[in-house]
Amino acid sequence: MNKITKRILEKIGQPQLLEQLSGLSQSDLNSLFLEISKAQTNKLTPTNILKSYRSNRFVVPSALDPASFYQLEADMTRKAKADGIEPVLLSPVAPLGSCSVFGCVDQNNVVSATRGCEVLSDTSNMLAIYLADKIRRGDIDNKNGVHVCSIDRVTRAQTFEEAGFFAHFGVFCIVSSGKDTGSYSCEVDLLTKQLSFYRELFKTGYDADMTIVLRKRSGYTDTDGFFAKMLHLMQLQLPDVPITTDESNEDNNYYKGINFKMYMHTKTETIEIGDGGFTDWTQKMLGNKKERCLISGLGVDRLLLL
Repeated sequence: MNKITKRILEKIGQPQLLEQLSGLSQSDLNSLFLEISKAQTNKLTPTNILKSYRSNRFVVPSALDPASFYQLEADMTRKAKADGIEPVLLSPVAPLGSCSVFGCVDQNNVVSATRGCEVLSDTSNMLAIYLADKIRRGDIDNKNGVHVCSIDRVTRAQTFEEAGFFAHFGVFCIVSSGKDTGSYSCEVDLLTKQLSFYRELFKTGYDADMTIVLRKRSGYTDTDGFFAKMLHLMQLQLPDVPITTDESNEDNNYYKGINFKMYMHTKTETIEIGDGGFTDWTQKMLGNKKERCLISGLGVDRLLLL
């Protein structure tokens, strides 16, 4: 419990209230939160709403040209579909905990909501949930690899001090799912699919070359062997893409085995544009150690500024 919460509970004379409320069912909590929200809004006036709009960083519109944003969205999703990566139109909300339960993400950095939801803050998590649900239902067979993507405006609650960072921004994410068939062949296929897409996107869309920094992460039994295998096979599959390695900071609760940083090299600048790596999210959701999941994403707003 943080100091602010502790102070509030002591102020109202209910120091155990948090434990009591967290023990309620989701349905009961929803009912309670809805009543609290209703009581709060009953006190508001139109003037209050305008004042809130001016002071709330989460609701301020982006300064980007919307026509350019949606044109880029259409172009990228069409290209992805043509390359065998199925676009998905996600909801602007996700299940509560869809980021913090899977990775090292603080729930306070997510905009939590009522009705068991939170504002979408990471497209890759939601696409992984989407795929796991389809696999569990038997709607898709991922033995030979399945690839989905989405472009969304996501919202992050943490405060960004650096100029150019906003509470909501556009991201393009790909999530690939497959099953382990031995010799890391599944991982290689998923990785080659995604990186080949980005290489062609940068080249044809921006006349830019791609380079990759490959980082070693824990999560595989043979950490060194897996890293060496991925590096070797990536060099074979993507001979025109320079790959450098970073073997420091192996401990990472988010990525497993490897993760990569993608850079665009234009005629005038070099830009860190995205990243990705393997996760164990579908393994955990489906209870199957043979499940493989590769995620990646890049900043759409950054592409629009090129």
